[in-house]
Amino acid sequence: MEISIDILAIIIILGLIGAFIDNAFGMGFGTLTPILTAMGFKTIVVVPVILIAQMSSGLSGSVFHAIFRNVELDSKEKRDVKVTVLLTVAGMIGMTAAIFLAINLNELAINIYIGFMILVVGIIMVKEIGFRFSWNKMYIISGLASFNKAISGGGYGPITTSGQVISGRDHEESVATSVISESFLSGYGFLLYFLFEGFQNIGTTIDLMIVLIISAVIATPLGALTADRLNKGKAKKIIGYVSIGLGIFTLIRLFWYV
Repeated sequence: MEISIDILAIIIILGLIGAFIDNAFGMGFGTLTPILTAMGFKTIVVVPVILIAQMSSGLSGSVFHAIFRNVELDSKEKRDVKVTVLLTVAGMIGMTAAIFLAINLNELAINIYIGFMILVVGIIMVKEIGFRFSWNKMYIISGLASFNKAISGGGYGPITTSGQVISGRDHEESVATSVISESFLSGYGFLLYFLFEGFQNIGTTIDLMIVLIISAVIATPLGALTADRLNKGKAKKIIGYVSIGLGIFTLIRLFWYV
């Protein structure tokens, strides 16, 4: 697909908005996948592009989340470091397994699962249902989120960010650790995608990569700053409603392709 000036401008705007929301709320960048496919780009082109752009945005966002002290990577307790490592390592296991499972799973069933999963998490947050933090729960959260990411290119942030907030962790810590771990997992997923699928339509793929990577990196500082400035109570509600919105959007989108 040839990228015209009009389409290029739209993609730049989408990249800026997606990266801002993702770094402010810890979710949302993956929704660019259905938007780009709706614009006419093939899924086999879009998914690896989203993954590499997410990695670039996440690495840039990690720096600014550390600058704004949203995450304490140098604290004595080291909980943020442990959560980040846990999410990344468990996520790699879940992502690798999902790549092989996705070959035999029905695409419609997968998307219905992801939509309902995100929707339920959002409802739990809005209703202020909580549970005590535990490392075992973090393993489960990471496994589910990475399963979503590997199959659809999205669905990681809503699960890890919302799951951490529900467990009692602060909003900015949850967003920051999700952004950092997702950046590594996106790079890992991009590598797996390249090894097992390769790239089709290399010209369009490279053009999309350049545009989305640049726009995503530009938007990350403001997103990280917004995460630092958000009121904790309001932030939890906002993340819950965003999760509900993403879940509904995912489910509604299914009917467009049926």
